[in-house]
Amino acid sequence: MHDKKVKIIYFSVGESGSNEIELTWRKFSWILSSVFVLLLFLVGTSLALFTDFYQNLHISSLSKTNSQLQAQLVDIGGKIETITGRVDNLEEDDDHLRIIADLPKIDEDTRTVGVGGALDAATYVSSSELVEQIYDYQSTLAQMERRLELSEYSRIEVQKKLEENKNLMKHMPSIRPLTGGRISDRFGFRLHPVIDKIRRHPGVDIAAERGTEVFATAAGTVEKVVTKYQRNKSWGKYVLINHGFGHKTLYGHLSKVLVRQGQKIDRWNPVGLVGATGLATGPHLHYEVRKDGTPLDPQTYILN
Repeated sequence: MHDKKVKIIYFSVGESGSNEIELTWRKFSWILSSVFVLLLFLVGTSLALFTDFYQNLHISSLSKTNSQLQAQLVDIGGKIETITGRVDNLEEDDDHLRIIADLPKIDEDTRTVGVGGALDAATYVSSSELVEQIYDYQSTLAQMERRLELSEYSRIEVQKKLEENKNLMKHMPSIRPLTGGRISDRFGFRLHPVIDKIRRHPGVDIAAERGTEVFATAAGTVEKVVTKYQRNKSWGKYVLINHGFGHKTLYGHLSKVLVRQGQKIDRWNPVGLVGATGLATGPHLHYEVRKDGTPLDPQTYILN
């Protein structure tokens, strides 16, 4: 095998003659091996160069994407900071409204429990911090969501309480039951003008001309109307109004009743006319305010 030779015949283009090269088998094998090694080297070098180029291109793309993400995160951080400021203002307004509505403030721990804050949006964020930054923003957004939900609930609570307060004030005795007149007998113990004995006076007497209009001092429902009475007994003709919230008012010694039992009335609606019916020495209105069945000084309720 090693004694054999390889003859290579080749032709020149444009010439009719031919040339030949004669090689030993050993030399021919060496040339083939060298060519194969050279091809392997060229292929390997090409692959390495291509891989390096691809990696550089990929890294460049990732770096660009990373920079864009950093810029977007900084922008989001700025927006979150703005929203946080608005939520702070909303909560400050909510605190004032709760004071007006006579409700306790929502403490800061309740608003922020279970959530953390975000990093400064203006801080440069490196690649290794992206995940942490995103987590911080998610935590902050969760905090904002909770605080907004609490503020929304608080506004509903405040609105409900203000409506209750408004309704309470509407049904709270707060005006003089008649215009003009003079208080002739006050609340408390007194010498009774007819029986000449010390008795507890459960209301006030307001002297006024017979026929003077008597007004309901708050909104409510007429609970009781008495038009039949015994001479020189009790309050004569009188009206009892239930205002709710434990408050009732009584208007006694009327000459005429202008309402009926069960009637809904508002403040300033006429309920009767001043008279001297029942146990009375002259025309006046006997006016009482009761809270949970206990007579209280009506003058502490009169605002006008």
